Amino acid sequence: MLQFQSKGMRFVFWVVSMFFTVSVFATNDVDTIPALKTKTPFFKNADTLNIKRFAIVNGTSLLALYGSYHYIHNAWWADSRKRFHFDGGGSRITQAFDFGRDAIYAKGLDKVGHFYGARITSDIFARGIRWSGKTEAQSLIWGGLLGTAVQGFIEIKDGYSPTWGFSVYDWMSGSLGSFYPFFQSKSKFLSAVDIKYSYYRKHNYYFDYIKRESNFQDDYMNSTFWLTYNPKRYKPSSKWPKWLGISVGLGVDHTLNNYYINMPGGTSDWGKGGYEFYLAPDIDFKGLLPKKPFWQTLAHVLNYIKVPTPALRLSRNSKFMPVHF
Repeated sequence: MLQFQSKGMRFVFWVVSMFFTVSVFATNDVDTIPALKTKTPFFKNADTLNIKRFAIVNGTSLLALYGSYHYIHNAWWADSRKRFHFDGGGSRITQAFDFGRDAIYAKGLDKVGHFYGARITSDIFARGIRWSGKTEAQSLIWGGLLGTAVQGFIEIKDGYSPTWGFSVYDWMSGSLGSFYPFFQSKSKFLSAVDIKYSYYRKHNYYFDYIKRESNFQDDYMNSTFWLTYNPKRYKPSSKWPKWLGISVGLGVDHTLNNYYINMPGGTSDWGKGGYEFYLAPDIDFKGLLPKKPFWQTLAHVLNYIKVPTPALRLSRNSKFMPVHF
């Protein structure tokens, strides 16, 4: 039985299904915004609070919460509970920052996964709240707070699990990711920078050795996280194509191998493995698709993912790849 499994990105897939959960708490100042009386196109944000939209958001959220919590409880937290503990093994608050297995797990790539996942979580919250009629600033702040709360909730649950523990570093990474959309709104440079993800199964090690139903988001040997930059977004007057970006990727190679506990070699190989860096062009769908609410919503979602392009890999086995997924 697997004794340790990454927490890196799994909360993304939970929260995406939640679809703007607990945005109802962002209505504390509802009396300061008049209810919308004119019809607004579905994919366009309301200018003032739309009661029907809030009902849709919160009704969907409650249903999704019940179903998603039931699923993840059985999938991740069904093992027998134990006393609350941190990832380093201790239970005292003074031991919260002790380095445990989490410090070397997956060469730290799971921290990037937490940042990326929390950014999506926060973005979903914020866009749902904005769609219902809140201001941009209110929506982004609430998105950051709610994304941080979701990450904290999952870490608390992990703190009672016999196979995991509360990781302060995971929570900090997730908190930073949760407020990244807010930081983007305050920085001209960050507004041109996206965080993306790509996955392609090049090695079967994870699936060959984990004797259970596995989730691909925990398979870091086949994952790449990307930092993409679009010069046109930073300087709209430039002649740079508005659909073209520049990206830098980070991954780990197949020599990571035994970073899963109960693998051949046990814990002796934790922390081993090599980094892989990538340079590649990127497609910015916001500059590619029409400037209509539906298409820009679709472009926003598609921009979570790095599409396959040619890439230069810089690692112990550097090479140019005609297509990298």
